[in-house]
Amino acid sequence: MQKDMGAVMGLYPTPVTVVGTVLEDGRINWLPIAHVGVVEHGKFLISVDKAHTLSDGAIFKNRTVSVSLVRQDMLERVDYCGIAKAAQTDKSAVFAHHFDEVGKAPIIDEAPVSMTCRVDKVFEVGNFHNYILKPVHTYVQEEYLTERGKIDYERVSPVLFEFQQARYLGTGKVIGQCWQYGKNYK
Repeated sequence: MQKDMGAVMGLYPTPVTVVGTVLEDGRINWLPIAHVGVVEHGKFLISVDKAHTLSDGAIFKNRTVSVSLVRQDMLERVDYCGIAKAAQTDKSAVFAHHFDEVGKAPIIDEAPVSMTCRVDKVFEVGNFHNYILKPVHTYVQEEYLTERGKIDYERVSPVLFEFQQARYLGTGKVIGQCWQYGKNYK
């Protein structure tokens, strides 16, 4: 029997990402964001709490940002970036990084998957700025590519964020092939 829990958001867990920005004073800032989602095949959304005034302001002004998936071996530093506030802490050196021609979108060198993006649209919902992003470049560590040149998410093994119990989860193994798994259902 199902229990009614009220108006609880039940779509967690979501992927943990690290958003890279260049702040107004020129510092690099890293902000973990797990409020992310695909809105069409070529665009996705990140939702940034306006309380993160420096990062939010940099994304809004620069109109560029990087978004990287997180592996478990990066998690301690990623979580630190969520604890340390940019107003008091320079997080520039937490991750080795580089830039491409998009500019002001630092790319984490060790991230399994990183995208440099341009802001397509911005809208507010409550205390969040929601940025619709269009990836310009997607960088993938070669060890996480299949023989056909596609991202192998089983090997990437991205970390997930679960809000209700405030914890991180690992991803599992492939359990079936899409558009094949249900063919025998009658």
